[in-house]
Amino acid sequence: MKNSLIKKYSVRKLDAELFTPFTISSGSHKSMTNVLFTLEAAGGVKGYGEAAIATHITGETRERTMRSLEKAGELLSGLDAADYLGALCRLERLLEGNRAALAAAEMAVLDLATRLQGLSLWKFFGGRVPAVKTDVTVVIGGADAAYGFTKKMRARGFRIFKIKTGVDMDEDYRRLEAVRRAAPGCAVYLDANCAYSAGEAEKFIRGLMRRGITPEVVEQPVKRDDIDGLAYLSRRLPMPVCADESAYSLDDVFELIRRGAVTAVNIKLTKLGFLRAREVWALARAKGIKLMMGEMLESELASSAAAQFAAGLGGFDFIDLDTPFFIKGSGLRRPAFLSRDGVYSLDRVRAGIGVEPR
Repeated sequence: MKNSLIKKYSVRKLDAELFTPFTISSGSHKSMTNVLFTLEAAGGVKGYGEAAIATHITGETRERTMRSLEKAGELLSGLDAADYLGALCRLERLLEGNRAALAAAEMAVLDLATRLQGLSLWKFFGGRVPAVKTDVTVVIGGADAAYGFTKKMRARGFRIFKIKTGVDMDEDYRRLEAVRRAAPGCAVYLDANCAYSAGEAEKFIRGLMRRGITPEVVEQPVKRDDIDGLAYLSRRLPMPVCADESAYSLDDVFELIRRGAVTAVNIKLTKLGFLRAREVWALARAKGIKLMMGEMLESELASSAAAQFAAGLGGFDFIDLDTPFFIKGSGLRRPAFLSRDGVYSLDRVRAGIGVEPR
């Protein structure tokens, strides 16, 4: 039997507690409740994929995603990993309505194919940038908590802080001022997760600038379908305005760019899968749109896959792949190429994604 034929698959829960609740304007997580998808070739080589469940954002549930991945496993069984592109195209049709499952299945196929080649996912995507450094997120909470967390993470070597906002404007000002005191001179990103109207967002950001804090990027300040609001803010604000929830599909991104509604786009594999994420990258680069590589609440596996996608292709302006630093223990081996200060040294990955279960 050919060693690259896919002979087995498995679908199991991937759970982990968090060090602190991950709270944003649209909801809060106290734990990670994802799915691990495994493919095994006839020669014994395995590939791994992770489905990140974010029901409050995408509407997808773990139960549905696990059923979808069972269907994906049945589809892939007996196929040759050498025809990874054919497998990805078939998965695109099967899992269009469950993007978390699509991302996990495509991730496992690519992990298996590149492991069989003795090739890292980073090199597979082009090997453009040897390392990327993530920001770290300051979740919604009190100013004292924001100060303490920022102080701790700055001491570890983080230099970019992504502040979640959108519940209380005055409290958000206090939190941002606390972050500045704890990490003077460091970069600040804002992420409102659809919390504002366009007018509220402009008022908040201009008020922040009067306080001497100018974010380097403002992510998804308005509701997902408020394209006019994104366009207004892109014209009015001096920093990039980045679509996240509004950029859930390739069609979404095509329309956002066509209308000149955004100056940056957040690519998340969980939203798009690998094939469409690659197309979003190409379209944005061709039109001079800045790029963020982001994620849902994901373990070392999916985070490392996203880092290799971004660093392999190159051209990303913002890296937001910090959720492994919020997870107590996912049951996966912590990759040696991810440092405690948030650097993914991807030229150190030997094959595939480089992350597997303990």
